[in-house]
Amino acid sequence: MKSKEIHDFRKTYVKYEKECVFEGYKLAVLFDEKDSVKEMGGRWDADKQTWWMPENKLLHQLHDNGTLVRDELNDKNMIMGPYGEFNRMLIKGKDGQWSGEEFMLQFGMLKFVVTWYTNQDAVEFVGPYNSNNVEEKWFTVEDAKTRWDELIKEGFNRVENSCIEKEL
Repeated sequence: MKSKEIHDFRKTYVKYEKECVFEGYKLAVLFDEKDSVKEMGGRWDADKQTWWMPENKLLHQLHDNGTLVRDELNDKNMIMGPYGEFNRMLIKGKDGQWSGEEFMLQFGMLKFVVTWYTNQDAVEFVGPYNSNNVEEKWFTVEDAKTRWDELIKEGFNRVENSCIEKEL
């Protein structure tokens, strides 16, 4: 992100308290903040041109007063959302506690069930049903929008939720 985009992002910042179930958090970091982010454990992704904080660093204590890395990032309005690949180990034993909104995409006999878990900013795609290799794939909301658009371009259409249980 460019400096102006970061400043604009921070004007409407809402404290980010969602459970981290991906590799970490994507960050909005100004050039003069990069060294302090590195000291906290942040990393630069040259391919995506973005800073991110690994999940295993978020709960490290920064100060004697109990301030955690996640708290500091929130205080500085830096957390943009999840980053990287989904980490199933982070939800082990929590599957029953998650609730999400389901959608279905269909193209002919092929179907995908898409579940958006808003409290985790995670989206699960399961499918295509009626094929030989049904897969479960997890995405950040940003990447899920891209995947959804790709399926729409391939000819899939959204089907009403009331049809999901009946047809699967």
